Amino acid sequence: MIRQQNFPVDTKYKWYDISNLSEQDSDRLQDEFNFTPDIISYISDRHERPHYDYDVHTHSHLLVYDVPIWPTNTIKHFTAHPITFLVVGENVFTFHTESTSYVFDEFNDEPMRERLSEAKDVTELLMIFLLYASQYFQRAVTQLDVERNSLDQKLSDDIDNKDLVELSNIEKSLVYLSSSIQTDLMMLHSLDHSKLSFTKTAHERLDDVLIESNQAAEMIQISQQVTKTLSATSNNMMNNNLNDTMKFLTVWSLVLTIPTILTGFYGMNVDLPVIHSPFDWVIITVLMIVLMVWLVVLMRKHHFF
Repeated sequence: MIRQQNFPVDTKYKWYDISNLSEQDSDRLQDEFNFTPDIISYISDRHERPHYDYDVHTHSHLLVYDVPIWPTNTIKHFTAHPITFLVVGENVFTFHTESTSYVFDEFNDEPMRERLSEAKDVTELLMIFLLYASQYFQRAVTQLDVERNSLDQKLSDDIDNKDLVELSNIEKSLVYLSSSIQTDLMMLHSLDHSKLSFTKTAHERLDDVLIESNQAAEMIQISQQVTKTLSATSNNMMNNNLNDTMKFLTVWSLVLTIPTILTGFYGMNVDLPVIHSPFDWVIITVLMIVLMVWLVVLMRKHHFF
């Protein structure tokens, strides 16, 4: 659906917001705004990577920018989907799906519309959009840090399979966010050499977007390092617990082997040397206990438990 968004004051630029681009929307864009089929294919591709492209025939500027997608019941970790900006003259077209509509829902209230209308030209308006979109990465990392810190506290007590799955989802989320923010930064740096005519104010806002994106990239990198350390620590603790369990079972299996051997020998229905008295069972029992105690002391001396 194509909607022309209104501003509280008159501006020389226009903003058209397109959500879930349909075939009817595509036909209208081609008829009313002379969009080419190539442009339509770019903006309708939900797997397009962040980049900047300029069409010499229509003099249009295409910008694809990734934003975080919060976990759902189906996908338990963060992912990233693109939003697309198309600048044609003094018109800005924003394209998004239902999952990325939250980026532009923020501009629906009156104060935010007034904030947008303060832009002097279309490039400054575009930079305001990108500035707010880039801040969602920091929010995503902050949420992941809170979840990771909660898992970190469980390490001192016990960690189960459910916690390990959550830790794995955090690692996956950081991989998606890291990849997206890096490609976003590449696209932003390419704008310095683009055909967009930046005003001084718009260029300053581009610097602000780069600062926010670099900060988000650093936060993601630090969070990845901490998460890897936590994951390695949890694996080491689980391996250590497994070693302790195997050590315990090995020691007691050896200790319990002694009565099995002795009772096996003296339980046979044949004559055996040395012992021929009514108190054979007492002697055998005492011998078993002595050998078992000796083995336990020996194992303890060699730090088996």
